[in-house]
Amino acid sequence: MKTVIPAIDIREGRVVRLIQGDYLKQTTYSDDPVAILGHFIEAGALWVHIINLDGALTGDYRNNASYSKILNLLNLSKKAGIKLQIGGGIRSVDVIDELLIQGADRIILGTVAFEDNNLLEDLSKKYGRKIAIALDSSNKTVRTKGWQYDTNLNVFDALSKLENVGIRDFIVTDIMRDGTSSGLNTELYLELREKKNINTRIIASGGISNIKDVEDALNFSDGVIVGKALYDGSIAIETLSSFLDKLHGSHLVRRIIPCLDVKNGRVVKGIKFKELRDSGDPVELAQYYNESGADELVFLDISATLEGRKSMLNTIRSVAEEVYIPLTVGGGIKTIEDMTAIIKAGAEKVSINSAAIEDPNLITKGANKFGAQCIVVAIDAKKKGQSWEVYSHSGTKPTGLDVLEWAKLVVEKGAGELLVTSMDRDGTSQGYDLDLIRAITDRVSVPVIASGGAGNKDHFIEAINNGAEAVLAASLFHYNLLKIKDLKDYMNTHDILVRI
Repeated sequence: MKTVIPAIDIREGRVVRLIQGDYLKQTTYSDDPVAILGHFIEAGALWVHIINLDGALTGDYRNNASYSKILNLLNLSKKAGIKLQIGGGIRSVDVIDELLIQGADRIILGTVAFEDNNLLEDLSKKYGRKIAIALDSSNKTVRTKGWQYDTNLNVFDALSKLENVGIRDFIVTDIMRDGTSSGLNTELYLELREKKNINTRIIASGGISNIKDVEDALNFSDGVIVGKALYDGSIAIETLSSFLDKLHGSHLVRRIIPCLDVKNGRVVKGIKFKELRDSGDPVELAQYYNESGADELVFLDISATLEGRKSMLNTIRSVAEEVYIPLTVGGGIKTIEDMTAIIKAGAEKVSINSAAIEDPNLITKGANKFGAQCIVVAIDAKKKGQSWEVYSHSGTKPTGLDVLEWAKLVVEKGAGELLVTSMDRDGTSQGYDLDLIRAITDRVSVPVIASGGAGNKDHFIEAINNGAEAVLAASLFHYNLLKIKDLKDYMNTHDILVRI
């Protein structure tokens, strides 16, 4: 999930900003940190970045005037439902425990990460993603102790070392840009993106001067911290609010979607589209998923196209009567009349695959009649050399079409969503094809549903972190290997917003 995180730096109980971490170059903006947090809550921020500068300078988090102010911020955050990440002089387990008990959602560690490797490994195992490491970089060299001490450690080597002990969240600040409003160091974050592990998240900080900088930062990182620009008026609070509305409205809530592959009236599941085995009654499973917290349901009549028949309307009606969540139906859809019949039977969306390949204009006709949001194009992709080939007819016929070019075309034709299945990963429990997801989401603007290969909770996280706006699975859910509620709880702890 991409995030914009306003910053509140507190020194002697006041909200201040420093330039390049220099305590002699301080500007005070407010005596009331709680009021500042209130403004960010009203603007729609989901996270706020809190730093105790007194603690960062002295190494003593509690014995200063800023500590009581931070406790007040935690009290407000719990009432408002906003998340706080807190740092600055946190160098002991008891302080970490205290802040988490008080309601902090993430603890930022700096100096201790470079002084006690064993402690850090223990903290990573105990707290997981509630721990983030501050990589404060001056000319790509890490500094600690309130930016006063040069470690002579390269920021990329530090990243690798910390990843090896299990850390996956990093706040990377370019000290030379911080407080200067000189713009983001895009070179630094591009290099970090190339070198980090796939599940590592980088939050960028330093130099943001306007809303365009914020937008650019989100192209290079998983989130961005904004400080001085909010205080000196370069980014008005109204501008931030509008930006957050758009960001959250288009990209925020992720969906969990069970899939019912139906053949001869029964739900089936196989491996790589073969060796199908019975998985249950579609109506009973639909009812179960409706009650279990699924966000949507996909019903695919997988033999309809192969058998040259239309979808099973009576079964679709029965399924639609059991669910109050959006239902997408695919299989055997060749005409606008077929789409109309399925939507009348209770589906909110139709999924087309082989028919779209035979006549791409069918996508446009459907979008014009029902709206693009009702037209899902399913793409069954199989690896071919360095790219992927589109398959039709339930994965039985290679088409010669390049998946990436086809994805661009169907969106141009009016598809409102893509259901992308990796045939190589389907049913294997080896994880989604992340390269495929990333390649497609980099090229299209519509939501992409990732399908094929989910085997554990982390696979869903990986797919979303690589661009998917929804994740689809079958076997894990059908055979009760993973409950949707448990998956959503897990995703929530990993800062991925889902409907509970």
